[in-house]
Amino acid sequence: MSDSSKSFQEAVRLTMCQVRHLSMHHLWRFAKEQGFSMAQMITLRHIYHQDPAKGCSISDISGWLGVTNAAVSQSLDKLVDQGLVERQENPHDRRSKQILLTPKGEEMLKKSMQAKQTWLEDLAAHLMPEEQTQIESAFRLLTEKITDMEKS
Repeated sequence: MSDSSKSFQEAVRLTMCQVRHLSMHHLWRFAKEQGFSMAQMITLRHIYHQDPAKGCSISDISGWLGVTNAAVSQSLDKLVDQGLVERQENPHDRRSKQILLTPKGEEMLKKSMQAKQTWLEDLAAHLMPEEQTQIESAFRLLTEKITDMEKS
């Protein structure tokens, strides 16, 4: 592996680490301010990203989080009490329940996503317009190359 390739990989790795750290730091702070655990925030996101036609079950969430159904059920009780999610009978299997976000839950999730990305506004304020353009071009190229790589 060439030195330039090593340097590129290290730069991407460091940048990705910083992006994850800042995003998660802001999400964690938002969750704490709202009185949520990180598991509850992740649960809300997981429910949001499920196919509404299939729904989301407790076992889907427990598998995603790697915890027991009982732990998820207890966590969901708090989200239900706060009006963020609801349990409904599954139209395809009446023995199970579907977990759905309420409009209030969707709004909370949107606010959490905004909070997660507030650092981007700070970053933009620290960059000159030319620097923003240069970085944007580099990211668009990177995205294009990653997409091409995934296709092959």
